[in-house]
Amino acid sequence: MKLINSKQQFVLSAIVVAVSLGGCASPSSEWDFGNSVRTMVASQKYVPPGQEPPAIPTMDGARAAGAVERNRTAAPAPQRIYEGMGGAEL
Repeated sequence: MKLINSKQQFVLSAIVVAVSLGGCASPSSEWDFGNSVRTMVASQKYVPPGQEPPAIPTMDGARAAGAVERNRTAAPAPQRIYEGMGGAEL
C-alpha cells in the first residue's frame, strides 16, 4: 500500500523547494549593507554641538586644469639641499 502517490510527492517536493529558496531571498539584507559599520563609527565620534569641523575645501575643474597646465609649462624650481638635511653634506 502506497501512502503518497507521485502527484502528491511532486507537490510536496515543490513546496519544500519553494520554502527553502524563500529563506535565501532576503531583500532587506541588501538595503542594510554597511549600516552596522557606519553606526559603529558614528558612535565612536563625539563632536560637541557647534564645534563641527569646517568643510573641506574643494577644487573645481577650471582651477585643476590651470594647475596641471602650469605644471606642464613652467620650469621647475631649483632644488636646494642644505647641510644636515637628509644626510646630504656639502
